[in-house]
Amino acid sequence: MYGKLEGFIQKVPEFLRKSSSEMIIYFVYYCLYIENLQQVQQKQIEECYSVLSVKPYSNIPAYLSSHSKGKNAIFLKNKIGYTLERSMVDKIKNEVSEEIEVVVMDELLPLDILDTAPYYIKLTAKQMNQCFECCLYDAVLVMMRKLVETLIIECFERYGIDENIKDDKGQFFFLSELIPRFISSDKWNVSRNLESYIKMVKKYGDLSAHNRRFLAKKSDMNDFKFEMRQVVQEIIMIIDYKNWNREK
Repeated sequence: MYGKLEGFIQKVPEFLRKSSSEMIIYFVYYCLYIENLQQVQQKQIEECYSVLSVKPYSNIPAYLSSHSKGKNAIFLKNKIGYTLERSMVDKIKNEVSEEIEVVVMDELLPLDILDTAPYYIKLTAKQMNQCFECCLYDAVLVMMRKLVETLIIECFERYGIDENIKDDKGQFFFLSELIPRFISSDKWNVSRNLESYIKMVKKYGDLSAHNRRFLAKKSDMNDFKFEMRQVVQEIIMIIDYKNWNREK
């Protein structure tokens, strides 16, 4: 515990100058999000003081109880112990420069269509959606381009014909060359919709990736997000991850 707690307080600006009562908030956060406890009791907070050789607050139970009431409550009390109120969690996460996970919505791309895909495909799609939630629309389009490019490569690998999309040095072609080879392959049949939709996806992805004067807007997403979903879903179905034995 000592090493992790020392590392944590070093991230908190002027931690040792804080009052012993203020430290309680950080110790509760530490126990919940670093030690991964479900709730925190007095004994865990006392242990934090002890590990750091810091004089503890005189009445920890009273502090926890008094600050878990009213509209300005810091703690949330349950039958076993305490947790932290959401706004305080976000405040401390920002203060110690930890990543704050952006809630992923399905407004741009429903992630359930990727249920059978490997983790790195899911993560790319998740990051794309997170960029959308944060209004980082050029980042959305760049991540979208990466997602489609990766899926096309996976498709060729799935059927053991990835040499068809590599140059003389064994490097994969760029998306501009991947798309026509994907559409024209005799290993699968693509729908007419996909043939037109995938070109639209590339168009927007190229604009954000390569055109310095293009700045994407949310309205651009609305113009093509249906087409993007259709493209991703159809390629996923062609790959058929569920029945792909990568060891063969």
